[in-house]
Amino acid sequence: MIGPILHQQPSKVRLQFSTVKKIFLFVLLAVFLCACGQQDKEIDDAVNTEAVLKKPPELTVISEYSKVAAVLGTYSWSYDNGDGTFTDIEADADIPPGLVSYQTIQLKSGSGSDVKLEFEKAPEEVTVNIWDESQIVKRVKVEDLSFKADGKGQIIYEVYAKWDQGTAYYAVKIDVQ
Repeated sequence: MIGPILHQQPSKVRLQFSTVKKIFLFVLLAVFLCACGQQDKEIDDAVNTEAVLKKPPELTVISEYSKVAAVLGTYSWSYDNGDGTFTDIEADADIPPGLVSYQTIQLKSGSGSDVKLEFEKAPEEVTVNIWDESQIVKRVKVEDLSFKADGKGQIIYEVYAKWDQGTAYYAVKIDVQ
């Protein structure tokens, strides 16, 4: 009777060891798959957060003396909500002479000096116009997001910018000396 009992015990030990090995491999595989899935989600979230703006980028206008945030005017903007839906925004605003009343800091520049446009995200296209109190009076040449300050006195500039997500108008008053 001792022989058959010894014969059965090693079989149980082999069976238990084999079962433990399978469980260990299963748990290891589950942990690996969860880690890979979490890493992919983090990468997707980082890419989506960086690429999607919910409003037009901020514009800072820089002269040789100072810089100022331009006032955002009329814009048309669209963004992906990440759940299969999109949000479209159409915002209307006053004309540039009315908008610059909200400009908190006076920007100064010398006549003929470079004025740089610094966007939070670079646009595909930019146009700059000079306004009087009621209409556009002159288009300004823009190169590499810079233009030359024109004229003398309080000059009102309108900046139009275009991105994949939409378009926006900005206004800034510059004291050209």
